[in-house]
Amino acid sequence: MRRREFIEAISLTTIVAGCLSLSRTFVWIAALLLVLMGASCLFQISAIKAQNARTYATDFPREENPISESGAWQHSGASWAMVRTFANRAVGIQTGSGGYDDAYAYLPRFGPNQTAQATLWKDPTIGKDSIACKNWRGLGRNYCDGPGTREVELLLRWSDSAISARGYECNLSWDGKYAEIVRWNGPYGDFTYITQQRKFNAGIMPPDNGDLFKATISESTINVYLNKNDGKGDQLIVTGTDPTFADGGPGMGFFIQGSVDPTKFGFASFKASSD
Repeated sequence: MRRREFIEAISLTTIVAGCLSLSRTFVWIAALLLVLMGASCLFQISAIKAQNARTYATDFPREENPISESGAWQHSGASWAMVRTFANRAVGIQTGSGGYDDAYAYLPRFGPNQTAQATLWKDPTIGKDSIACKNWRGLGRNYCDGPGTREVELLLRWSDSAISARGYECNLSWDGKYAEIVRWNGPYGDFTYITQQRKFNAGIMPPDNGDLFKATISESTINVYLNKNDGKGDQLIVTGTDPTFADGGPGMGFFIQGSVDPTKFGFASFKASSD
């Protein structure tokens, strides 16, 4: 091979090798950028999860009216009743004649996917109407155990102001006749039933003292469970879907109607979490 051809061959080989080296460099740079972008996205997702993750638990050790627990609980709505605590239980303070004035309290600053769970408190004398009680009601007195309605409620994605309360109510009747998912739309008395359940599997109803009542929301799906402490775990009692509200906190509520004692059906403990 002549010298000129030899030099040209070497130059071509060098150029090709250089191009291949640059190509590999660009591939490595592109791969590194992809890794860095992926790490950034994962960091952002992890930061959001960390921000949304929160837990709270209480067995109501203080006597408070309304419940506060050092400012943890919130209630701003002027048209609705407060929740009070005594003797390690939480109950409403309604008279039973105020219409849809459910007592409620909720925990702010939780993530959107939530779980709320409470241990039921149910007085063994609930629903037993004595002669003295009938006479008491005959005098126009309240807080006596006569005919009426009692509900405990777990709240999800709850928020309020002085004139508005909105979110999801998951309720349970004291006698097991119904369990419902209800959307509160804001103004007093403005609500929408999402699911009304009247039939249940054998052995679930009525709820008993010590049962675990739980509600969850993930995306737009709401599930409500009752655990009878019988080894069967959480049993689904009502479910529904609704995409209306995407934020707000978990909480608890109570509703009574008629001449009934509001202290006989409530919660002995409460816990909530979000992720």
